[in-house]
Formats: sequence, C-alpha cells, structure tokens
Amino acid sequence: MKEKVIFDTNIARNTGVNTFLGSREMLEQFTQDAEVVIPEVVVQEIKRQKRSALKSNKDKFLNNPFHKLIGVNEEDTKSFEIENYIQKLQDEESIPFEIIDLKDNNVLPQIKELAIHKQAPFESGENTDKGFKDALIYFSVLEYLQEIPNKNVFVCAKDLRLKEALNKHHNIVVIENYKEFKQKSVSQFFDDYFIERVNEELDVIISKENIIEYWHNVEDNQNVLIEIENTQYIIEVDSGEIVSTSEREQFIDYITQLINSENFYITHNAIEKLAPFINYLSNEEINQILNASYSNEQIKWIIKDADVKEFIGTLYKAKSEIVENAVAEFLKENFE
Repeated sequence: MKEKVIFDTNIARNTGVNTFLGSREMLEQFTQDAEVVIPEVVVQEIKRQKRSALKSNKDKFLNNPFHKLIGVNEEDTKSFEIENYIQKLQDEESIPFEIIDLKDNNVLPQIKELAIHKQAPFESGENTDKGFKDALIYFSVLEYLQEIPNKNVFVCAKDLRLKEALNKHHNIVVIENYKEFKQKSVSQFFDDYFIERVNEELDVIISKENIIEYWHNVEDNQNVLIEIENTQYIIEVDSGEIVSTSEREQFIDYITQLINSENFYITHNAIEKLAPFINYLSNEEINQILNASYSNEQIKWIIKDADVKEFIGTLYKAKSEIVENAVAEFLKENFE
C-alpha cells in the first residue's frame, strides 16, 4: 500500500494553460512511491487561477490588432469555452491524483473558533482574516485521516500557519519536498540492502510490497512493520542497521488485556508481559494504553505502583504529544 501525500495550494497551483497541476517534476517524483491527494478547495483554486488567466488573455487577444492581421476568426475566439477547456485539462491530467472534500459541516463552529481566536491555520495579525481556505484544507485532512486504514498521512505544505496547525497531530507528517518525504517515509526502506538484511534476519523472502509502515519507538529508533503470509514482524532499526525483531503476535494480546483490565492482578501481569516488548509498540498502541491509564480505573488507581509507573511513564515521556485533554493533564500530573 502506497503512502498518501496531500498537497496544499502553494505546491499544486498552476496558472499555466497547458496542464492542470503545477510543480510537475516534484509531483511525478512523488508518484513513484506515494498516492497524490488534492483537497477540493485546492482544485477549485487552481481552476479559479486558470479561469482568470485565460479570460485575461482572451480579452487581450481580442483587442490585439494582430488578431485580425493574421486572419483569425474573431467569432471563434469569442466562442472559446474556458470552463470546458479547464475541465478537459483536469480530465486529461497525466499525473494521477485523488480529490478529497470536506463532508462534515459540523466542523464549521470549530473553524469559527479558530478564526475568532486567530489560531492556526488562520493568520495571527489583527488586520487580516486570511486562513479560511487553509482551514478547509486542514479539516479535510483530519476527516480523511479517519477514512483511511493506517490513519497516517503526509502533507506537503509551505504555509507556516497551516504547518503549525498540522504539526499538532502525531499522525500527520508535514514536509516541503520529495527529498524530505523520502527521509521520513517507509519507502526509505525499499533499498536492496535493507531487504536483504531482513531476509537474512527473519529467514524469509520479502519484497518492498511486504514493507507496510514505520514509526519511531520509545527509544527513538525506527520500527519497520513487515507483513508476509499473514504474519507481521516488527524490525527495530538504528542508523540503517537491524537492532532486534519481534512477531506482533507475541505481545498483541497483552495490549488488549491491559487496556481492558478488570482487576489489579491483570494490570500488573499484562505490564509484566508487555514490558520486554515496549520498543515494538506503535504510536496507535501507545495511545490506546495511555488513554486506558486514565479511563480504566484498574490502571488509574495503581498508576504510582513501581511497575505501572515505570511502564506508563516511559510511554508518556516518549510520546506525550499523542494524548490530549483530560488524559494529557492526568499523565502530566503524574509524570512531570
């Protein structure tokens, strides 16, 4: 499964009249390793810019004396359908892209609050309301995250306030170009050397299609998820070299036991079983555990017990940015 990269207006914009999307060289690079995703508001902005450019040039052409000198039929120029031409450019765009649109109107009060309080992606200055289109992009990204399987996306953006808003979410990686994407995406592990090392380590034969995703663990090493023949392996990598490996099946049930714990014994036992695998936990799994430490009284009541405090504390200190609201306050009180 290819990774998703969403592009803002500054990247995809194109006032030219020969192709639909701009930044073509960069977008074509992305298509090698990722799926290009364009918010509807960006598509409409591209169309608006083209419409303005084409109308301006059409008017200038009609008023240009060479229009008649070279014998061009004025009626043909006047009858040229700008909207049809722009749609033709979109339909014939050679760079494949998916369009996403904001469907939930319930976010409008949130947009209003951000605008009133001058919070990102809106500009902070007192004499400007700039940011509405970026707000639509921002909430389109958040909505799209809930619709895709792995709940992680890249956003290629240059606007500082939009980047500030997006950076608050642990499952959104903000980038500015293809080089930065390659440094932060799972495709960095597609090289022959790494695949060969995995095959030797696991005694299997994989290809890049078996490399599903990666994340940074509590030690800030890279964890690479490999799936082959319905078995998932996690490879811990430091500086390009394999540090350790584990099958996900070895610990996945202990996560369920912990977050659904019905008594203190189960809590202590699940933590004892999970502790050796702490480096293999994904951000989503860590988020589930941290939330359970607040919502499940069988964990919350013994949060200061030595083993619970060490385990939950390690997760929180490494990934504090992934929890919010009451959970964040509770963990901050206990571990900072």
